[in-house]
Amino acid sequence: MTTAATLSVPGQRARAALGWAAGIVVVALLAWRLDVHPGTMLATARGVPPWTIAGCVLSAVVVFALQSLRWHLVMAPVLRLRYADAFSALVVGSMFNALLPARGGDLLRVQHLGRRTGTSRATILGTEIVDRWLDWWGWIPLLLVAAGSSPMPGWVFKALALFAAALLAGGGAMVVAAWRGHSPRPGSRLERAYRSFLLGVNAFASRRTLFIALAIAPLPWIWETGAIALVGPSFHVHLSFAMALSVLIGLNVAAVVPSPGGVGSMEAGGTAALALFGVGHSDALAFMLVYHATQLLPALVMGTSFIVSERGSLFRAPAAR
Repeated sequence: MTTAATLSVPGQRARAALGWAAGIVVVALLAWRLDVHPGTMLATARGVPPWTIAGCVLSAVVVFALQSLRWHLVMAPVLRLRYADAFSALVVGSMFNALLPARGGDLLRVQHLGRRTGTSRATILGTEIVDRWLDWWGWIPLLLVAAGSSPMPGWVFKALALFAAALLAGGGAMVVAAWRGHSPRPGSRLERAYRSFLLGVNAFASRRTLFIALAIAPLPWIWETGAIALVGPSFHVHLSFAMALSVLIGLNVAAVVPSPGGVGSMEAGGTAALALFGVGHSDALAFMLVYHATQLLPALVMGTSFIVSERGSLFRAPAAR
């Protein structure tokens, strides 16, 4: 596992910079392929009022708060940690996701929370898997409600089918694991870790998780969809709630490509979705560049602040409780 120490090694920094550079190249190629005029795109970006930028940044913080609430509610019966613990760990993980490919920060947030609180990292990992399942589930009921009130593009339903199948498979695997409870090599250290992991995964098969899935998991998606629809006109991007949700789904599906922070992939996915709704390519790319930057900025600033407050180490001794 990558640690805070290894991230300070020049080779690690170089790999993070290389990942960002590759994302920037993707954006440049996208602009060239779509015949985006840099002057037009810059004019759109310059014309954005400060309140829009501030609103996007604030929206990102609210999304972090709602995501932390979801994870906190998953962990609460098992680990009984504070909401502040979940929030700081999620922000630190998001900061490293912006620097590492393949969402490597998600593993670091487990390490961060385990070392800060002295709790089992295997159990935390189990709750994180449940939380990730709930995160991807959150947009499905919202999509079904939106589709009932407004036409949705066909590709959204193809994405729905793929993710629904993946969620069914993942949910079934967690239920079977919790039901069987078998662990490898009885009496070994691996068995203890596996049982701790199952303690976290067991949170999936509970009425509490059903409540979280229906009442809490959609909230970050609802908030961010509304934010996209609200700030879009500042970029000459006019979207209904259903259209904004489609764009949000598109950029999140594109973020599956393992680039650091989704740089390049999210711009490509979001711009493509906006273009399908008739938004001009220059306006669409300007919107995605500014919007994505305002989502990365709070994670980088707050995550760095948490690291600095802990004297630069993700792996300090467990805090007194």
